[in-house]
Amino acid sequence: MLRHLPLLVSLSLLSTIADAQDVRAQGHRGTAQQQRACRPDILRLCRDQPDKSDEALANCLKANVAKLSSACRKALEGAENKQ
Repeated sequence: MLRHLPLLVSLSLLSTIADAQDVRAQGHRGTAQQQRACRPDILRLCRDQPDKSDEALANCLKANVAKLSSACRKALEGAENKQ
């Protein structure tokens, strides 16, 4: 058991780092992964959106769901399946 302690500590630290990154991403709607996947779609589909709030951009993505890239759609669907 003690032999595996450094591995367990390392895995725990990696999990903590990933959680911290998600917390920073939560300053906006969506996870860091969703933001990375959907950023090009927001720039392409919602750049003329007068209201740049998170809610307005989320509504823009919903209104353009048929035009979303597969990466963005997959990231958003993954979040819906977790809820």
